[in-house]
Amino acid sequence: MTLRACVLVMPVLLAVGCGPTEEPVVDELTGQVLMEATTKYDMHRLLEDADISGGQWITPTQVQQFLQQKGSYLAGYTDPAWGKTGATLIVERSRAYGISPLYMLARIQTESSLITSGTSTNLAKATGCGCPDTAGCDVSYAGFGNQVECSAKKIRGYFNDLDAGRTTVSGWKVGLTKQTSDPCSVKPVNKATAALYTYTPWVGAYAIQCGKTTVGGSSLVASVFNRFKGEYAWGTGAGATCYSGTVDADVAQGACVQSSSDALWRQCLSGVFTDGSTVKPSNCSASYPFCASSTLGRSVPMRTCVQSAGNGAWQQCASGGAWLAAPSAPISGAGPAGSCFELYAL
Repeated sequence: MTLRACVLVMPVLLAVGCGPTEEPVVDELTGQVLMEATTKYDMHRLLEDADISGGQWITPTQVQQFLQQKGSYLAGYTDPAWGKTGATLIVERSRAYGISPLYMLARIQTESSLITSGTSTNLAKATGCGCPDTAGCDVSYAGFGNQVECSAKKIRGYFNDLDAGRTTVSGWKVGLTKQTSDPCSVKPVNKATAALYTYTPWVGAYAIQCGKTTVGGSSLVASVFNRFKGEYAWGTGAGATCYSGTVDADVAQGACVQSSSDALWRQCLSGVFTDGSTVKPSNCSASYPFCASSTLGRSVPMRTCVQSAGNGAWQQCASGGAWLAAPSAPISGAGPAGSCFELYAL
């Protein structure tokens, strides 16, 4: 999460021809010449919401090919603690929290340069998660898989707060003006921008409104994201499924899920879940609502396992709000709808 040195630099190009030329943009701290495209980002709208929450159709194979294309150390890396490749962890842990693997690639590159680096330098702090500007990194988040997990979980938490109309943990919110650490006065116009500044509270040198007095920052994440987006055929996700952590499985195009994290409804459209709503969409191809439990006296999320007060039998909340028999739940922790989200015994 700390402010990082610029990784998008290029040598000054000699102008050829008779037309007018633009003066190169030079970073005030490092003297490095910045790519022209990286000096035009709107600091109030760095990315779109779908840039961070989309990309659910992206596969480990695609990410692996991209890492190989970039000559990344991660292309040949398997995390010993997770027993999975770098590409698999990027996709699986991102999708588990409804975060785009493409955004995660940009975050990793911004924080550690691991996507284009052929060495393992900064592997333990790949996403900068648990690494505040004012202190060293928290060792509990050390390791590549832990870093991806931590980063995806935190960004999803910021979106959950914003979906519910709250500010994020550090006070960012759509439409609310707040000072960054540069400092710059920023008024995020969407949740993606508010979430980015919560994670890294710097604009950096890659936006047009803030004087270019620092390097790195959240504007660099936007720059890297857009560069990576155009360097590989990621696809559009048309007709793609969406991974739902609530269901713990992919759900079909048009399916609606009442999220276990905040009870809001989200619909899978073109491989991306829509923003949360208190009202269930009217055109759901399938439905995964909370189930009403008379035993608990409240509704509970999909996959919750409850021992009935009526007959002592175990049941699990399944699709359509139906309760299904789950006799093995107290032993295996799972039922016909998958692993129990929570277990409630008498």
